[in-house]
Amino acid sequence: MGSKVTPCECATLGDFAVVRMGDPEGLDERVFATLQQVINHGGTQWWLYASACSACGQNWMIAQEERIHDNYYLKRLTPEERSAILEQGSWPADFLQFEDVIRLGPAHKQVCRFFDTDDLTCTVKELIEARENISASELAYLLCLSESEARRLMDRAGKMSWAQLRPFA
Repeated sequence: MGSKVTPCECATLGDFAVVRMGDPEGLDERVFATLQQVINHGGTQWWLYASACSACGQNWMIAQEERIHDNYYLKRLTPEERSAILEQGSWPADFLQFEDVIRLGPAHKQVCRFFDTDDLTCTVKELIEARENISASELAYLLCLSESEARRLMDRAGKMSWAQLRPFA
């Protein structure tokens, strides 16, 4: 008896793909059944890593965004991009800024809704610290909120310290 080879989903994905976490049709499970993490970016880009498919050898850069929209964003890597990541630590710019990663949710109509928007205060504080001039309308778009709700969260984030926002950290 030969070993069973798990088919991969790489050929069904474009050069850029959005995969929903907990996809009702199981796409996330099928995609990640053959993807193995090769390197984690780490540091301030905690959401970013590169993986290789154990079935076909395709390499992917993956942004795992579970705070706001619950998506994986996959970018097909060329052999040169993979080498630059592994040998020089030089990553393609696509997913290096968390704001750019969050923006992919509404841009691709793949968003979640929150019952308690106060849970977003830490993320709002991080986005403001990353770009001080970010507007309430930009935050509203990124987080799929009303502009007034975004302003309320900006105000709340500005008044609270990290210790107050993360009491269990």
